[in-house]
Amino acid sequence: MSEIGAARKVLVAWNGSPAAAAALDVARVVGRQLGAEVEVLSVWETAEELERHRQEWERIAAQLQVPFQFAVGDAASEIIRATEQRGVILVSLTTHGREMEQEYRLGRVTEKVVAATTRPVLIVKPEALLAAEARPIRRLLVPLDGTPKTAEALRPVSQLATVLGASIDLLYVAGPDQAPPVERGSVAAPRYVDQAQHEWPQWTVEVIERLANCCAGCPAEIEARAFLAQGEIGEEIARFARENDTDAIVLVRRSRLQPGRAKTIRAVLTLTQCFVIVIGGEEIV
Repeated sequence: MSEIGAARKVLVAWNGSPAAAAALDVARVVGRQLGAEVEVLSVWETAEELERHRQEWERIAAQLQVPFQFAVGDAASEIIRATEQRGVILVSLTTHGREMEQEYRLGRVTEKVVAATTRPVLIVKPEALLAAEARPIRRLLVPLDGTPKTAEALRPVSQLATVLGASIDLLYVAGPDQAPPVERGSVAAPRYVDQAQHEWPQWTVEVIERLANCCAGCPAEIEARAFLAQGEIGEEIARFARENDTDAIVLVRRSRLQPGRAKTIRAVLTLTQCFVIVIGGEEIV
């Protein structure tokens, strides 16, 4: 809680497009929940371009009643640099800016930021807000792979959940032909995945107590429930979120999103309309 208690800023990267503005709408709502100030970062390719547009953007900032900061250079690099500023507890980005790129599930800038920053990143699909206004985050879905290192990486999320007043649903998905985790201290799925009466009750208690409370440091006041599902991991996460009124799905990034890696993150971003919060964990080599 120390970082959350001292930090008071939600950073939004905005290039002026209607799509990117969705991240600002969400950041306002979440910022109020966190008691945090929302600040917009606008990155320009050259100083000359920034000076030509500065007055116009300062008027926009006044209209929006949100403080702006400006930077010049590579957009992804400058956003990453800004996320490391003292006080930033959350970064709000959209999946894409002006248009969706066919070969990417994320826009290039968003993907680079997600792959590099140490801060939690709240990813918003602009099209998901067309039919509904941004709403507070009250229920988080946290998929687990049973390993202590993944659970430990969730510590910032348990802190966020405390301040948000959000409950947490822990979901372990037993994928087809999935081998048990080999990391010491891991919790594997019950032997009888399709027969709840055998091991599920004790397994649920073990997941909550060992992975949530011990590894992730989940405070006792947070409502936490554990669930087990069987099937393709990304599909099951998206299905559970859809059927259980999930506001945001929390995923741990344990790679730099290299080609062929982070398959669950990519699948969930493709399949869900929920907000997705990605946080960095210890990388798997």
